[in-house]
Amino acid sequence: MLAAIVRRLDRYWEGPALRLVIGGESYCLGRGQPRTEITVRKRRVLGRLLVSPSLAFGESYMRGDLDVRGSLADVVEGYARTEQALRRHVRVARWLARLRTLQGWIRTARAVRNARHHYDIGNDFFVRWLDPSLSYSCAYFRNDGDTLAEAQRQKLELVCQKSRLRPGQSLLDIGCGWGGLLFHAAENHGVLATGITPAREQARHIETEADRRGLRDRVRVICGDWRELSGRYDRIVSVGMFEHVGQRQYAEFFRRWQRLLAPGGISLLHTIGRMDRQGMDPWFTRYIFPGSWLPALFEVVQHAARAGLMVADVENLWQHYVKTAHAWDASFRAERADFVARHGEPFVRMWELYLQAMEGGFRAGALQLWQVVLLEGKEAPWPLDREVRLEAAFGAGAQDCLGVVLEDLLDVGRREA
Repeated sequence: MLAAIVRRLDRYWEGPALRLVIGGESYCLGRGQPRTEITVRKRRVLGRLLVSPSLAFGESYMRGDLDVRGSLADVVEGYARTEQALRRHVRVARWLARLRTLQGWIRTARAVRNARHHYDIGNDFFVRWLDPSLSYSCAYFRNDGDTLAEAQRQKLELVCQKSRLRPGQSLLDIGCGWGGLLFHAAENHGVLATGITPAREQARHIETEADRRGLRDRVRVICGDWRELSGRYDRIVSVGMFEHVGQRQYAEFFRRWQRLLAPGGISLLHTIGRMDRQGMDPWFTRYIFPGSWLPALFEVVQHAARAGLMVADVENLWQHYVKTAHAWDASFRAERADFVARHGEPFVRMWELYLQAMEGGFRAGALQLWQVVLLEGKEAPWPLDREVRLEAAFGAGAQDCLGVVLEDLLDVGRREA
């Protein structure tokens, strides 16, 4: 029976070759020499894997009921590719995927609890494996040899350049994390930056860091939910937060976004997403981000347009997330022994699986990273080309920003003359 199940699985397996070891018996999935070996220590895992593969695999790995020697990213990449292939060809798989799209409302109190579940572990935990800016979203690798810190600085500047920031403007960062973008924009572009986060640990860090940098007059943070926001801002960005909004809240989210954005304003949404509409992974929503939803691109465009926002530019940075997740995992593994001592083996295994699952999911193309520029009205100052100048603000303080702006205006005048 077991051999027959493995043969059937091997028939559909689309990923890197794997070796399965069950009860002393060894089986191979895929073609070529396996680089990764999965050892199932308890046979009861097999039945659960057939019913709910992702949840059963994740929980069994956390408990140590199965072990992986090699790359967890290879396992997830293979699973994602195989699931995509089955969804294209098997009617029942498509029907189950549609059932999983049914999501409930995420009210304010629950949204705050969901965010704190992940982000209030403690700043000291994230400091150990993120880059110095504490950027917890996809970096931007201009060159293959860029360090994670360099790539994250380049991502922050890419967001600022796409948003066309100018000195003296007001900037709102919805879901500001530990404030990396707030500080970068205030110091290098001379803006008045406001961030909002539901995580208390993040808000405290921003206040402390703003004091340390002498930026309390230009950087402020609100500890709360996006539905509590009011006022008007020249520019709005949201980097890695939209995944937590929840599908049923999209219409309300973009209506509020449009009301917050000043007439003629420019904004940018940076979010993990997918090519098509499908349900969330059950292990991911139970253990990593409760209440999360990864949007298809058409959902973003549709709801933004209905709110009166115009989509000016879309870019997919999925390749950059592969490298980002790989770098995070390497940093995390370097701290593994200490994390086990502080948090226990199941917690560390959960995070290892999460980080390598992100790498595998992006490698398989099951996950995408969208950067979408949204304009408030056709009068917004959007250029004819989509060129960005990442060098413009690196190393430049706010006092140098005006010179950059004047240089841009002179270039425009020369072209029009």
